[in-house]
Amino acid sequence: MDQMKEDDSLDAALTKEGVRQAKEAGEKCSLASSTLQLIVSSPLSRCLDTADLFFPGVSCSKVVLEEVREINGLLLNGQRRKKSVLAERYPEWDFSRITNEEDSDWSPDELEDDESVVKRGLKALNFIWEREETEIAVVAHGGWFRKVLGMGVVVEGGVERFNNCELKEMTLKKREGGELFLENKRVNA
Repeated sequence: MDQMKEDDSLDAALTKEGVRQAKEAGEKCSLASSTLQLIVSSPLSRCLDTADLFFPGVSCSKVVLEEVREINGLLLNGQRRKKSVLAERYPEWDFSRITNEEDSDWSPDELEDDESVVKRGLKALNFIWEREETEIAVVAHGGWFRKVLGMGVVVEGGVERFNNCELKEMTLKKREGGELFLENKRVNA
């Protein structure tokens, strides 16, 4: 946490290493992008940049969701820019689900608790479940994946920690009682 505070800046940009990782991982997974119908991304610039570098030239819907953003609060790198600034920077992305111009969810005083992260994650998975697309990529943050997949959603077949720019194929399913769960298929990159 101390190191993160030292390099902390508003909506931190993707680093040079992050750019390299996203490009290389995208080149290895070119087959995955050929069937992709929807990309869902965090509203933080480093995720939007990762998605664009990982899936260059992919012609599909691109939706930004607050629900898949990094664990919120305390660190400036988790605070998003104004909606209008992001929409101008990333015109091919749909920001209509972002309801506030300012990042009213971010707090400088405390880090979001696990329960809140999991609740957001489940809301995002319900959004995905209700979509007509079946081939969907979620570009989010390691902390978000760790909390949501480790505490909030059952992953049949288990799931290891996500590395930077790692693509994991999972199938979203719903039990008879209405509970969403993920079935881990395989690691693609």
